[in-house]
Parts: sequence; C-alpha cells; structure tokens
Amino acid sequence: MRVAIAGAGAVGRSIAGELLENGHEVLLIDKAPTAISVERVPQAEWLLADACEITSLDEAALQRCNVVIAATGDDKVNLVVSLLAKTEYGVPRVVARVNNPKNEWLFNESWGWTSPSPRRV
Repeated sequence: MRVAIAGAGAVGRSIAGELLENGHEVLLIDKAPTAISVERVPQAEWLLADACEITSLDEAALQRCNVVIAATGDDKVNLVVSLLAKTEYGVPRVVARVNNPKNEWLFNESWGWTSPSPRRV
C-alpha cells in the first residue's frame, strides 16, 4: 500500500516507521528543510514541498496513494491536505491529525469527512 504523510515531524516520522515496518511504501512531505531527516527514516521517500499546493501533490503522485495522512502541527494545513486528497486526487482513505480540540468541528461532512468525528492523535 502506498501512503503519503504530510508533516515529517515527530508524529509523521513515527507513523512512517510503523508503516514501513509493516511493508508499506511511504512518502513523507514537508515544506521545512529542517524537517527533512532522511537518516531518521531512510526507507521512506522524501519530498521537500508544500502539501497545500496542487503542484506539490502532483509531484507526489497523490493519485497513486491508497492513504494520505495529514500529520502536521497546523490544523488548517491538515484540513486543506485532507480536502485536496479526497476531492482532487480521489484518495480512498484520508486520516487527519487534529491538534487543537477546538478545531475538531471543522473536520465534518461539509469538508469531505464521511465518518463520525475524527480522532485526535
């Protein structure tokens, strides 16, 4: 299974490690050059890019992903990445990190969520 993770911080890298250990193909995307730590997750593919930009997601070949995980520290970014993954690329499963419980209401059906409230990570 191909999984793209937006956000290569501690949470994104941890998720990537688990997925790689279970035989999945992982792409980590982050726009901060300091977040690109290939040596920490050397088996992953890395992309220095803004996951909120269509051109970056095209470069990431998001349409080939089975899962997209929005794991940045910014709820607005996670919401945009999730929405683009679902609506523009038809990714079958999208998971988003909600950092601030006050923002949980944004992750609802009007933004493409079909399941009950997402879980905070």
